[in-house]
Amino acid sequence: MLLPLRFWLLLTTWIVICDSVIQFIDEPLNRNVDLWKDQSLNCVVSGLINEELTWYKDDAEIFFDEKNSRITKVHDELSFGNITTLVISDVLRSDAGFYQCVVMSLNSRIVLKSSRKAELIVHSLPSLEYPICYQPTADILLGSTISMSCVSEKVTPPVTLKLTRNSQNRNYGISKPNTENLVTVQHTMNATKDDNGAVYECHQYSSFDSSYHKSCSMKPLNIQYKPEIKIQHTNPVLPGRETILFCQTFANPPVSQYHWTLVPLIKDEDIFVDKTGQTFKLLRPSIKQSGTNITCTATNEIGQVSSSVVLTVSNTIINSDNSYEPSSKTNINNSQKGISLSLDVVIIIAAGVVIIIVLVVLVPVYHYCLCRNDNTIIVDSLGKEVTQPEVYYETREGVILRHTVQDRSLPRVPTTEVYGHWRHSTASQVPNDLESHSYTYIDTEND
Repeated sequence: MLLPLRFWLLLTTWIVICDSVIQFIDEPLNRNVDLWKDQSLNCVVSGLINEELTWYKDDAEIFFDEKNSRITKVHDELSFGNITTLVISDVLRSDAGFYQCVVMSLNSRIVLKSSRKAELIVHSLPSLEYPICYQPTADILLGSTISMSCVSEKVTPPVTLKLTRNSQNRNYGISKPNTENLVTVQHTMNATKDDNGAVYECHQYSSFDSSYHKSCSMKPLNIQYKPEIKIQHTNPVLPGRETILFCQTFANPPVSQYHWTLVPLIKDEDIFVDKTGQTFKLLRPSIKQSGTNITCTATNEIGQVSSSVVLTVSNTIINSDNSYEPSSKTNINNSQKGISLSLDVVIIIAAGVVIIIVLVVLVPVYHYCLCRNDNTIIVDSLGKEVTQPEVYYETREGVILRHTVQDRSLPRVPTTEVYGHWRHSTASQVPNDLESHSYTYIDTEND
């Protein structure tokens, strides 16, 4: 027993002595590295004699062999100690963790001293298959609770997931359950009719790359519900006049069957139902049929719904003030209302009146103003006033019929520097051999 005890005492003393000599001059530091890049960690130790300098990751020794060829270590001796460099090529996300530089005994593989831990953080985007959208696969009944989720990979920096409904952000009913390796966004809601056909999408963003954006889309929601019925009809109905009742429905899936019920019954020859069963015609309504309860029943895969109206047959119709008047008076009122002119007709009539006024009044006035000839006093170049008469008459004896210019008693044409309107009118007496005497007037004007 003595010998083993002495051995352990000597060993402990030796470790203490070595521990007091070995010192870390440079220790590895925290590093950030992008995926598929290379990264190295350095460590400098002094006081080594026969010890081994190696590396640990997450408190486990790293083995450098062919299976792990991406990770290597390089040793070198310096004047003040030993340096070891851990080199990681083509960094993977699995390389992220805490690394230590460790001094070990060669024989016993006991850790004599270790450096502080340095964290290696690997920045990356999620794998190509993300994000992944999940939604209910079966048809959804109205009022049921449904959940839709979007899943992505947990990476550094973390991704941002956003849900949209018909391209609008969905900010309520959102939960983010955490799992070990996944990031999840979940939306829970109660199905309504407004959700039928809605399309949900999941959008993924990352601060690692500002231009990065991926999305996944879910199929349009198929919210199924029983029919809703609204009977379109005229009320009251005039006796003997055919009336139509239409069974308007809203349903998903569509209505597969329509059925009409009358209480009390009406003869088959007095009614008609089209092939779809949605349109019901009452061919010859009578006063006796007033008060008949008419019911439309619509059926689809989800269920069956009915709606009823009471038939009213009357010789009178209801005005807007809910008072009754005979139909003949109403027709008279309608015909009187038809006499009233619309705004378009009034405008056309007004335009016609304006055109007539222009043609009848303004055109003659304009023609009179344009064609009248005022006795304008004109001043010639010498400053003398020259009064232009209305007509200059040629003497009878001075008229020659064939191309001969005769002297005429015409004043000299005024020549003034001031522009003035000058009019020259002449009259010629016709020869004696004509049956009747007349005068021909020729008016010329200067420009």
